[in-house]
Amino acid sequence: MKKYAIIAGVIAVAVVVALWITGVRVARAPSDGQMCTMEAKICPDGSAVGRTGPNCEFAECPSAPTGPISLDVRLGKEVSGLDVRITPLEVVADSRCPVDVTCIWAGTVKVRARLMSGLGEAMPEFELGKPITTEAEIVTLTEVLPPPKAGVKIKDSEYVFMFEVAKR
Repeated sequence: MKKYAIIAGVIAVAVVVALWITGVRVARAPSDGQMCTMEAKICPDGSAVGRTGPNCEFAECPSAPTGPISLDVRLGKEVSGLDVRITPLEVVADSRCPVDVTCIWAGTVKVRARLMSGLGEAMPEFELGKPITTEAEIVTLTEVLPPPKAGVKIKDSEYVFMFEVAKR
């Protein structure tokens, strides 16, 4: 019986030494006994951060993107980014050159949209490639899909507008 107690003691000592050598430590509470609550702070971008550090302060929110960003949207739908919301309402003109025709002028697209930002609401007419500048942003209609084809009318539901939004 004494032989089994000695073997068990040697094994226990070996396990403790092995754990110590590999760096496994028993978790301890901070020496001052302070534990942070599990609260979270919601950041402007929608993410959440918890408390950290010896004073249990909230961690910094991730930096919001400053742009430019690209936004794709269809007629009647709203898209948002960089505190701007854009809703294309109607195609005012689409004079782009059809892809299956040789033209001397590329043409353009004009679309009326609702533009909302922290500074209010406007109903500008965007023209392909021409920026619209507000007090805080620059918004440009950069691309319109699908490309036109000779003799084929594009349905309103098929249009996709690509906007680029950048902070000033």
